[in-house]
Amino acid sequence: MKYDTPALRYPRLQDLTHQFQPIESAATGGAEWHEALVRWRLPDGTVRGPLDVLPFWLSPTRSDTFTRFTVTRAAAALLDAPGSRLSINLSPSQVTQPSALHALRTLKPELQGRLVVELTEQQIHNLDAYWQGLESLRGDCAMVLLDDVTFDDLDLRFRKGAPIDGIKLDRSLLPALLGGTYHQRAVDLVQDARERFDIVVAEGVEDPTARDHLAGLGVTHLQGFGIGRPVARIPQSRNASAARAGAHPGAPHPKPVGNAPELRLPADGSNVHND
Repeated sequence: MKYDTPALRYPRLQDLTHQFQPIESAATGGAEWHEALVRWRLPDGTVRGPLDVLPFWLSPTRSDTFTRFTVTRAAAALLDAPGSRLSINLSPSQVTQPSALHALRTLKPELQGRLVVELTEQQIHNLDAYWQGLESLRGDCAMVLLDDVTFDDLDLRFRKGAPIDGIKLDRSLLPALLGGTYHQRAVDLVQDARERFDIVVAEGVEDPTARDHLAGLGVTHLQGFGIGRPVARIPQSRNASAARAGAHPGAPHPKPVGNAPELRLPADGSNVHND
C-alpha cells in the first residue's frame, strides 16, 4: 500500500487501536490471556490490519516510537482489565532497542507481571545483542513466547537456556496437525516443543471441535476464530492468577490493580509507569 495516497495518508498513532483475541487452555477451555492485534481506523470507517501498519512503523526511524506506543497501550489495556493477561508482538530488532527495555522496565510491577511478549519471526542480524536483549526483557514481563513457529525454524530461533517459555505454532501447520499432509512431522514438532516448553499454542483454529484432538497431540493452548473472535476490550478476568503455567520463576506474580476508569490515557503514558 502506498502511504502517500492522499485518501489513505499514513497510519498515524492516533488512528491506531487494538483488538484483543483470547488464547484458551486446550484442557479447560478458559481464556488464559489475550493477544493485542493492532488495527488502523481510516476516516471512512475502514479498518485495516497489521500488514498495512507494521511496514511503516517498524522502519528504523519509527520503530522506537512504535515500541513505546505498543507497550504503553498494552499497559493501559491491562489497567482496564484487572487480573487479566495480555500479549504484545515485538520483533527481534525491537528487543535489541533500549527503548523497548526501558518501556518495559519502567512499567509498574503489577503490569509487568501480566504482560506477555510474543517474539515475531524476523532475520536476526546481531545474535549477541538479541540474546542479551532477550535476557533483559524476560525479567520485566510474565512470559516470552516465540510466535509463528514453523517446521524449519524452531532450532534457529531457540538455544538451550534461552529465557523462552513457549511457542505459538504458525497457522499454516494446522492442517498437518489435524491429519493432513506432513501430519507425523507436525506431531513430532509438538512433541519436541513440549520437551522444551510448557506452552505450545495452535493458531488459526476455526473449528472448536478440534480442541480434543489438538490437546491429545500435546498442544496446550488454542487461538483462532473458532475459539474466540477479537473484541474491543479485554473481558474482566474471573481468576487473577490465570495463565501462570510455564511462567519463569523470576517473573512477578500478577496482582489485581483495582477498578480502572474508562480508558483515556494521556500521551505520556502516566498511570502505567513507575514514578
